[in-house]
Amino acid sequence: MPNSSPPARLLATRSCYGPGPERRAVLGEAPRFHAQAKGKNVRLDGHSRRATRRNSFCNGVTFTQRPIRLYEQVRLRLVAVRPGWSGALRFGFTAHDPSLMSAQDIPKYACPDLVTRPGYWAKALPENLALRDTVLAYWADRHGRVFYSVNDGEPVLFHCGVAVGGPLWALIDVYGITDEVQLLGTLQSSPETTTPSGSFSGSQDDSDSDMTFGVNQSSSASESSLVTAPSSPLSPPVSPVFSAPEPAGSRNGECTVCFDSEVDTVIYTCGHMCLCHSCGLRLRRQARACCPICRRPIKDVIKIYRP
Repeated sequence: MPNSSPPARLLATRSCYGPGPERRAVLGEAPRFHAQAKGKNVRLDGHSRRATRRNSFCNGVTFTQRPIRLYEQVRLRLVAVRPGWSGALRFGFTAHDPSLMSAQDIPKYACPDLVTRPGYWAKALPENLALRDTVLAYWADRHGRVFYSVNDGEPVLFHCGVAVGGPLWALIDVYGITDEVQLLGTLQSSPETTTPSGSFSGSQDDSDSDMTFGVNQSSSASESSLVTAPSSPLSPPVSPVFSAPEPAGSRNGECTVCFDSEVDTVIYTCGHMCLCHSCGLRLRRQARACCPICRRPIKDVIKIYRP
């Protein structure tokens, strides 16, 4: 099959339609996958624009070869999707230069192995969106918020708390049902138009007041069952509170670290409830452990028992 990957310096220049933010093509070198900093199951094409995971469902962590600017959209096409595994693509950013990483620095999983380390931020794409030929775009703003859109649709708040004081490289884990992805040319979003649901920031300095907005509510029940959990890409920043017990038989949110066990633990002192107890204990033992949501220090983790 002929390789359709564009040369490394070919950039996206077509107009993008739909309800997403105003965008323009980025001038300069288009991002490629880093040729050395990658999981052992990742194979790259000759232009380092396609990443294919061979064997198993993990060891598919990749990075871009250059930093990504604020409001610059990382655009990915899901080229191959294979049903049968659980979970899908993980994506986000890192403050660590991939060129300085050794093979031992790159674990099997982005979540939880990398995201429990300082300087890594990533979450999972909902499986119902991980379809073949889906085009995923994501970017960070100067408040440390990460947004994503699917097929040029409305932007969705995905993550908060990314450190934007230094360079950020894209982190892409070709995981689970996602077998192959292609990096497309990047686009530059307009800072004034990156708030979801058509909300515009009226202030030239893009103040923190635009943190309040309507959020796309197209998530499944499992993604929206816990409003403070990072595993839900649709969760706006909220004040930390202790969640009231859910009625018996209701479905709890997934742990934001392992994405497997149910949430049953509250973080002290911030009060966020986003971890299973085993991940909470493991996270607490780490040096400078912090909450995955608000990044405040973890003093203790408290298991919650539901009736």
